[in-house]
Amino acid sequence: MWCGVIPFRAAVEEGKCIYYNIRNFVRFQLSTSIAALTLIAVSTLLGLPNPLNAMQILWINIIMDGPPAQSLGVELVDRDVMTRPPRRALDPMITLSLLWKVVLAALIIVSGTLWVFWREMQDNLITPRDTTMTFTCFVLFDMFNALSCRSEDKSVFSIGFLSNHMFLYAVGASLVGQLLVVYFPPLQAVFQTEALFLSDLVFLLGLTCTVWLVDEVRKLIARTAARAKISREPFHHVIV
Repeated sequence: MWCGVIPFRAAVEEGKCIYYNIRNFVRFQLSTSIAALTLIAVSTLLGLPNPLNAMQILWINIIMDGPPAQSLGVELVDRDVMTRPPRRALDPMITLSLLWKVVLAALIIVSGTLWVFWREMQDNLITPRDTTMTFTCFVLFDMFNALSCRSEDKSVFSIGFLSNHMFLYAVGASLVGQLLVVYFPPLQAVFQTEALFLSDLVFLLGLTCTVWLVDEVRKLIARTAARAKISREPFHHVIV
């Protein structure tokens, strides 16, 4: 009997893991897409110049649909996934809870990127530096957003920064590509970018990590609330 139960449990565990990985992938795609569209729309409504040129938007789309996004689909199996209740077959994948997380991330990305664009455009002139800062800001927001999307409810400190090797390779390659776009002269001509100072990169890293930090706080609050709910139910046991 046990020979049949163990493979069945493993299959259910793997199936649940795939489902939640797809949700994480969708969450990343939606938040990045909404942020990019909102950034352009808000800039237009405010009468501001376009903060990103066509090549920069194309590069963002490559990152959004490329390795970082794909690597979310190969996140390791969460051993606690079997403690989650089964879902009904007709339940939608995109729920109000998921949409709330998407909107929160998109709001942070758009607000931070627009603030950088406004900050750099104080002289009312659009320069390659202005768009490079804005472009790099959005890309770094994307990378931290992907980091937060690795798990829907667990901290990155819990699942491990280094546990998903494909994610590390994907983000590393994307960051190297971004550096080439900013600092390699032939690519500077194509993407209309300008070399940034080290202090600029430090500033942008400090700003863009907020999308990850806010999500870590959200997860902490959610886990604390869940534990408090369980503690208020002393007779919450499953009788087999």
